[in-house]
Amino acid sequence: MLLERDFVIQTEDGKIFYITNMDWNTKLRYVLRKVRVVGKFSERSSAIAADEFWVKHADGYRLEWSLERAREKQRRAQQLRRQQEQGLDQWQRR
Repeated sequence: MLLERDFVIQTEDGKIFYITNMDWNTKLRYVLRKVRVVGKFSERSSAIAADEFWVKHADGYRLEWSLERAREKQRRAQQLRRQQEQGLDQWQRR
């Protein structure tokens, strides 16, 4: 599985869809699990731009990934990088 370029969602009737905006590691974590994807579907490219990714557990479906969470994680990483760069700039000025 580590050599796979991408993973797809396959419905019970055999249709296949790509999730275009979710990272590979998240997809890998839930291979062969039952999932629900909420998002915008493109029939032309058989792809989904996901807003939410739900995974079935023993007690029902749980939200495991969302576009909003991914954006928030990216914002925090950018803030941390800026803080680190500012700290490095201050250290170099000494």
